[in-house]
Amino acid sequence: MKLRVVFASLFAVMLMGFGTESKAQTKIFAYADLDSVVRSIPEYETKIKELESYQNQLMASMQQQQQEFQTKYADFQQNQANWLPEIIQQKAQELELLQKNLQDFQQNAQQNLQKRQYEAFTPLQQKASEAVEAVAKEKGYQYVIPIDMLIYNNGADDITADVINKVK
Repeated sequence: MKLRVVFASLFAVMLMGFGTESKAQTKIFAYADLDSVVRSIPEYETKIKELESYQNQLMASMQQQQQEFQTKYADFQQNQANWLPEIIQQKAQELELLQKNLQDFQQNAQQNLQKRQYEAFTPLQQKASEAVEAVAKEKGYQYVIPIDMLIYNNGADDITADVINKVK
């Protein structure tokens, strides 16, 4: 039994040795932190500021609409006892329309913000991908894996810094 364990251990050590030797001869895999690469592209900060400005505009408009709805709703609650049924019905319809418009605005604002984010970051991600490909070819790597896919890395095949230098 002990002899089997010893042979199995020796065999495993030999396999690890062969694996290391072949790995040293041909570089197949590298990895990169693509988020860091995208964040290091000079246009990134400008895009972030543009998106924040757009988001702030949307929020201000939404808050204004919410305030208008709340004011009219409070007025409705306070004065409905004094109004004729026709006026109550008219005011209720106005409130329903305001609420629907607010919901539509929120939905459209979210969709438009997502669209702008996509339009802003897609070219940056493309630039990062092209830089990764160029660095991988320069260094002789066949595959580049995103760093967040790795369970363990020893830092030896990290090309992130080289890619960042390429995009700057």
